[in-house]
Amino acid sequence: MKFLTLKETAPLLLSLLSGVLLALTFPLYDFESLAWLAFIPLFSAIEGKTPQRAALLGFITGMAFYSIGLSWVNNTLINYGNLPMVLSFAVLLIWAAYTSIYLTLFCYFLNRVCKNKPVLFFLFAPVLWVSLEYIRSTHSEYGFSWLGLGYSQYKTLPVIQMAEITGVYGVSWLIMLVNAGLYLTWKSWQESNNNMVLRFLSVTVLVLVLWVGLGISALNRAAPKPNFKVALIQGNVEQAIKWNPVYQLVVMNKYRNLTLQSMQSKPQLVVWPETAMPFYYTRHQSGTLFVQELARETKTPILFGNPRGEQNGSEVTHFNSAYMVTEKGETKDRYDKMHLVPFGEFVPFKSLLFFVEKLVPMIGDFGRGEEATVFDVAGQKAGVSICYEITFPDLMRQAVKNGAGFLVNISNDAWFGKSAATYQQMAMGALRAVENRVPLVRAANTGVSGTITANGEVKDETELFVDAARTVNIAP
Repeated sequence: MKFLTLKETAPLLLSLLSGVLLALTFPLYDFESLAWLAFIPLFSAIEGKTPQRAALLGFITGMAFYSIGLSWVNNTLINYGNLPMVLSFAVLLIWAAYTSIYLTLFCYFLNRVCKNKPVLFFLFAPVLWVSLEYIRSTHSEYGFSWLGLGYSQYKTLPVIQMAEITGVYGVSWLIMLVNAGLYLTWKSWQESNNNMVLRFLSVTVLVLVLWVGLGISALNRAAPKPNFKVALIQGNVEQAIKWNPVYQLVVMNKYRNLTLQSMQSKPQLVVWPETAMPFYYTRHQSGTLFVQELARETKTPILFGNPRGEQNGSEVTHFNSAYMVTEKGETKDRYDKMHLVPFGEFVPFKSLLFFVEKLVPMIGDFGRGEEATVFDVAGQKAGVSICYEITFPDLMRQAVKNGAGFLVNISNDAWFGKSAATYQQMAMGALRAVENRVPLVRAANTGVSGTITANGEVKDETELFVDAARTVNIAP
């Protein structure tokens, strides 16, 4: 039997190392500093290889990265979809393979275009990476912005401030530029090319210092004082009982009690999570009256998530929606979710994943909304997103363009269990706040609920899987 030599296995190990390092930069691990050098092992692995071999090594990095970073998918499909473990892991690997295609293309074109051209490598790598990341993130149906490189720095506020101008993709560009610069500095040092060491290192440091300096300057700008109180209600309703008619009154009374508890701090808006009420609002007479009467009793508007059905002949199209009930008990605004969750609200790649829809009856296709509705509340304008939509910059920006002074994200993260997924969503929310320079509030059924300032600072976070009524003060 012939064993692989160290020279043959080294590129594979280096590619795997890059994938693991990338995964460790995101929640729950949050080793953010690793992002600035995570690609150096991969760059070393593809050096001197053919474009095809470089593409394979990029795919290996992607599979390691996304299999770890998206492992929460298994919790959803196994525990709530009743999918056998083997098939659940197969779905995870297929999803990781799909997202790894972009890393594969990155390594292929980087190797093909920049082989033995270090200056071009330094300039081209960040642009190529951001181009592919943008393509991956923006498709109207299959776009998947999760684990975009820039999100890894959500806690490093000076780094993410430039997202106001560049979006999250600018932060991704910077991280890749630093990775390329450090790699080429190290490579030039190995070759005793002191001139190129100085050039690559000085340019890399200069760009980084200027970027962080501008970020610090932005943080030092005078900010408006918080003057708008929002009560975030975290019902912590188990998924297993959420739609069980036996527990309907239990769920309704839980939200009533938590809402009344929050009234002690006199909020101007109450926010309940996605699909908070276990009935179809406007169709369920007593349930509809329950929400309207509570709004009148508390003299406070209630914004909440609820599914709705739209009759089209003999068929009913379901929508994941958000409603606004005014302090007078009037149903004023509605928003229908526009970007649906893969495997939760529609099944992607149906021809390939035919067994998922068959084995997971809780998954059903939903209709898509068409407009970023802005809700008028207490003299302010709120842009609403539902769950997964927080990951899409262009979608969230629509509400701000329509006049929203703050953003509201409602979610039901019970599907994810105690995994990294809900924390990864909060990380993406931090970039949405900075990109639009507006605060963001988030109410999630099982957490994490909380606020994000216009500078991207995550505050007022609740614990996972606890009841909570938290009143926060924001500055629209």
